[in-house]
Amino acid sequence: MKKSSFLTRLFSHNIVLLIISFLLAFIAWFIINANSQTETNVTISNIPISITLPDTAVEKGFRIFNDNEYTASVEVSGNRVTVGSLTPSDIQVTANQVSTIDHTDEYNLPLSAKKVGVKTNYNIMSSVNPSSVTVFVDKFKEKDMPIDKSRMKVVIDTGYYSEVSMSNDTVHLEGAASKIDEIETVAIIDTINADGTAPMTLQEPLVFLDKNGNQIDLHYVTTDLKSVEVTVVSQPRKDVTLKLDIQNAPKYAPEVTLTPSQVSLYGPADQINSIKNSSVTIGTLDFKTLTNKSYQIPYDVSLPENLKDCHVISEDEDVVMASVDLSSYSSTTLNVEVKARVDTTKYKAEIASNPTVKLTVYGPDSLISEITEDDVRAIADITKMTSQLDSEKTVSISVPLTVTLGSDYLSCWVYETDPVNVNVTPKK
Repeated sequence: MKKSSFLTRLFSHNIVLLIISFLLAFIAWFIINANSQTETNVTISNIPISITLPDTAVEKGFRIFNDNEYTASVEVSGNRVTVGSLTPSDIQVTANQVSTIDHTDEYNLPLSAKKVGVKTNYNIMSSVNPSSVTVFVDKFKEKDMPIDKSRMKVVIDTGYYSEVSMSNDTVHLEGAASKIDEIETVAIIDTINADGTAPMTLQEPLVFLDKNGNQIDLHYVTTDLKSVEVTVVSQPRKDVTLKLDIQNAPKYAPEVTLTPSQVSLYGPADQINSIKNSSVTIGTLDFKTLTNKSYQIPYDVSLPENLKDCHVISEDEDVVMASVDLSSYSSTTLNVEVKARVDTTKYKAEIASNPTVKLTVYGPDSLISEITEDDVRAIADITKMTSQLDSEKTVSISVPLTVTLGSDYLSCWVYETDPVNVNVTPKK
């Protein structure tokens, strides 16, 4: 108890406390000062590497391409306080021998370091780590490339067809020209199992291929897309036979063939199911426009209105070729009298000009040599044009001709005819 009382009395005096505080501060100063003068080694990391191309290379359009930021580290020595406060900005690491750069290539450049900050009382103790850096030098290029979806396989039930659409049709590339030139195709490569008719939406990665079909890693090239959204819509399909609406053909007409003669259609179920006899008419062929030669007539696959939302499944262009060979046929010209057909209880009609027309008839040699004007009838049929007539006065109307041949000439046809003018007068 006496000792405790003595200490209590001792620390209660301000002078004693002041002396003790001074002693403690001196000891702390001595320790810190001794440590601050101690030499130590420190590694400064993440120092940016400065690479400057020669003017001759820059003028030619060359630049440096890299996948990552170039950085280095350097070991320094000095008193603990100084080296402890150093940052990467106090040291500059520079690539040397850049004067050798004058064409597209990879270059290995040695590195060196120097002090650039206001702090100088330290030493750079080692070479730069790494001691050199490899850079790729090339000209800049940008290019838009189409995305090929044909390599994507869609597995679907028989009787259905899947249509594939993408959120983007092209991808934009930027970077080293020689690396972009190596890219031959940008594709989607995948196998998708389509489930029924419900649309499917997937995110599909893009694959970059060279001319040999090998996948390329994108070094020194950036793209605006790494993947695209793909939508798969499945609809019913049906194989159909193609037909033409053949008009004004003789009863025994030569065969008209279509190539292709069949195609596959896909579309909404109600429209696909409306196809009768599995055939579709895609156009018209009028014999009165044909002469004695061989024809190859292209037709676009123009689907009728009831199939307006259907499409042709075809890897080729949607063109059908109609072929008919009439080169073995002969022709003759006949002057035939035109008769007007009219409701004789209300009107009378007469041909306004020459009542005869010159007709060209085509057919086999044996028939053409025998046919005469008496075997041909040319009718200006007004009975179907009553809306153009006037019950009070005479009107002149242009009437197309209806031409028929006798029953002995069922292999012949008549070339184009012009309409005739007919004066129609009401009977009073």
